[in-house]
Amino acid sequence: MLTRSASSFAYIASLLFLFIFIFALLGKTIFGGKFNFDNGKPRGNFDTFAAAFVTVFQVLTMENWQFVLYDSMRSDVGKVAPCIFYIVWIFLGNFVLLNLFLAILLDSFLVEDEQDGEG
Repeated sequence: MLTRSASSFAYIASLLFLFIFIFALLGKTIFGGKFNFDNGKPRGNFDTFAAAFVTVFQVLTMENWQFVLYDSMRSDVGKVAPCIFYIVWIFLGNFVLLNLFLAILLDSFLVEDEQDGEG
């Protein structure tokens, strides 16, 4: 089952990686160097590409993403641009791409189950 659906997984994983790469670059452009607060720089920042990549992945998995949003809204960028950035990324990344990944996984299980029932 996994070998038959491996090409689909490779395509969706490369598409997900491409979107993470794009949003990391976009986040680095918008928020890079703007998270210098009085109490220090937060862990989720966009100062380097590696930090931006991890931060975008953190928002994708919805793990403490609200703290990254709050820090973004505290920065010099304002309040509207971070909200638009994170809403678009959550809808596109989490609700579309991750669910597409799960749909491919479930479809491969259904195809495997149908083939077992025929034999």
